[in-house]
Amino acid sequence: MGRRQDEQRLDEICAAIQKNPDQRAGWIARQIGCDNKTIQRALIQLEDRGDLLHEDDRGRLRWFGRGR
Repeated sequence: MGRRQDEQRLDEICAAIQKNPDQRAGWIARQIGCDNKTIQRALIQLEDRGDLLHEDDRGRLRWFGRGR
């Protein structure tokens, strides 16, 4: 049960990044109703599952697709 909820949350975060490129993690967190630490952990999990992300020097996020 916990695994599926994690995937749903990751999908929601990924979708928010895709729909709102070049926004910071804090902005994404506010949009989906979670805290910054949750987003930071999720970014690592997204990359682990193969989502290609980029964070620039100003902390703006962009999704580039799926690897693997």
